[in-house]
Amino acid sequence: MKQVPILMPQMGQSVAEGTILRWLKKVGEDIAVDEELLEVETDKTTVEVESPAAGRLAACLKREGEIAAAGEIIGLIESEVADDALTLAPSVPPAIEESCRPADETPGTSALNGGAALPEINRDFFSPYVLRLAMQNNVSMAELQTIRGTGRYGRISRTDLLRHLARRPVGAMSVPALAGKPEVTPDDLADLGEIVPMTSLRRTIADHMVQSIHTSAHVMMVHAVDVTHIVELRNRIKEDFFKKYNAKLTYTAVMLFVTGRVLRDFPKINASIYGTSIILRKEINIGCAVALADETLVVPVVRQADRKTFPEVAQELSRLIGVARAKALKRVDVEGATFTISNFGSFGSLIGTPIIHQPQVAILGMGAVFKAPVVVEGEVVIRDQLYLSFSFDHRIIDGEQGGRFLKSIEKATAALTEESLNVNRL
Repeated sequence: MKQVPILMPQMGQSVAEGTILRWLKKVGEDIAVDEELLEVETDKTTVEVESPAAGRLAACLKREGEIAAAGEIIGLIESEVADDALTLAPSVPPAIEESCRPADETPGTSALNGGAALPEINRDFFSPYVLRLAMQNNVSMAELQTIRGTGRYGRISRTDLLRHLARRPVGAMSVPALAGKPEVTPDDLADLGEIVPMTSLRRTIADHMVQSIHTSAHVMMVHAVDVTHIVELRNRIKEDFFKKYNAKLTYTAVMLFVTGRVLRDFPKINASIYGTSIILRKEINIGCAVALADETLVVPVVRQADRKTFPEVAQELSRLIGVARAKALKRVDVEGATFTISNFGSFGSLIGTPIIHQPQVAILGMGAVFKAPVVVEGEVVIRDQLYLSFSFDHRIIDGEQGGRFLKSIEKATAALTEESLNVNRL
């Protein structure tokens, strides 16, 4: 028998860790390859993790409620047909040979360290991400060492640091009404009004956005696109389209369809930056930001958007929005995006300033469709207009390329017909 490690998956490019929600199998039970093994929750979604091999669940190294970093070993499978490249040499500590149940030990301990004292902490003990986040929030090394970690061997995770920052007394300079006080207590804040704790998800989103601003040299351009013929087409066939394809004919679907094809001619916009290298991505996978009822935001991904017909794009987008709002997204639904579209126009906004989703290099924002007077062939007429806000990373994209990209989308949108959208037979 060989031992195969169960790894915490990398669920999206900006997701560094996840929480074990529930083991679907008990230690000792048989499991088939790709069978659902456990449920994991991240700051973006809840996903089910499949078994990497057929065999018997030998150990749960992380219990329900514990946090694990992406790539960390969270369990072991004994398998007779395991690939040698997946086998794990070390044996399982006797303390781990138990059932998979919620941890009841003191926060920061785990089955791996058995509740033992933490190792001596130095700078190498912290991940680069935690160190950078600490530096951005003026957390000294001495203060960092006081935080109780929930990671492996008591290592401090991003979530541990964010929770510490949420409870950390704020400086008076950030609250003008409290200026002059060296430190602000919770009672001082309560005197100003009701205290509503920021959720972990909101803190994580804020951290990602600040990280992106610090990483990319953001530049934004705005183009006005005439969508009068798209509005007329949509109003004419949207009911028949829904009956045939069981999907709504939305402006987001139209723009995603157009953008996927235009990106073929702009490989540097469909790219990623890793260190000093530019990766021109092979596939065009477009993420679409979806706001949920609980004020959270997820970004499911339409894969190979440039190869799909318009009805296929509309159907896939409709499916993703549905599972996102049902909080049933799977890992494959949210990972691998090479470009992102954000439709803040659905809330009535005309223009926005979208922030790049790292490590992508650009994002397209859609405003609301509105009627406006425009000059056409020397005459003032009323047309349906849409503002496109394009934020891009000036490290690899310059203004000329950004302008050509928006102009190409504008031209491609103007050229859309029922035939090119594959809806001429409705």
